[in-house]
Amino acid sequence: MNLQETIRRILREETTNLGPFIDKLRSTYNMSDEVTDFLVDFIEKSGCQKIEFADFKYQALGAALHNGVLINKSVLNTSLEMALFVIFHEIAHQYQYKKYGEKTMYDFYNEEVSVMDAAKFMKYSENVADDFGSRKIRELQKMGLIKPHFKSPQMYKNVQLIQLVGFINQIRTQLRANNITTPDRISEFYYNLIKREL
Repeated sequence: MNLQETIRRILREETTNLGPFIDKLRSTYNMSDEVTDFLVDFIEKSGCQKIEFADFKYQALGAALHNGVLINKSVLNTSLEMALFVIFHEIAHQYQYKKYGEKTMYDFYNEEVSVMDAAKFMKYSENVADDFGSRKIRELQKMGLIKPHFKSPQMYKNVQLIQLVGFINQIRTQLRANNITTPDRISEFYYNLIKREL
């Protein structure tokens, strides 16, 4: 598929902001048409409703919500391979939302699930996203489209459950204080928590 076909495909796409998102990647990395097509296809198939680069208040590289993905602008200061890995990781969560449903994915933020069970599920879903991102990177490497020496990080492999318990308890406290219980309101809260307004 050539660039014009890719642009027409993006314009038809339902993922809000996908065109500008891809344009930013292409201008930053001089990304090839083949890598662009691979990435656009992956994002489209995930059902991701919205994707954007944003200034983050925290050091996270990305965030996935049931209705979209945020990628920290700081990722654009890394290599193409690392940027792609972060995007693949976060989009993998979109596939998880499709598989498990919004309620299950947001359950670790409400009181219905024990905090330890929530932490275990969070660690599992993050490790799966890391593995998924690594597989996509290897596919591009086998196709000769990105640098072969890049090794995907396993960002959650060494994260202790107690760290996730602390994070979940912190979020639960804030949600409870604001009487937030529905997936849409949790998503909105999380979005505002992460994204720095200019």
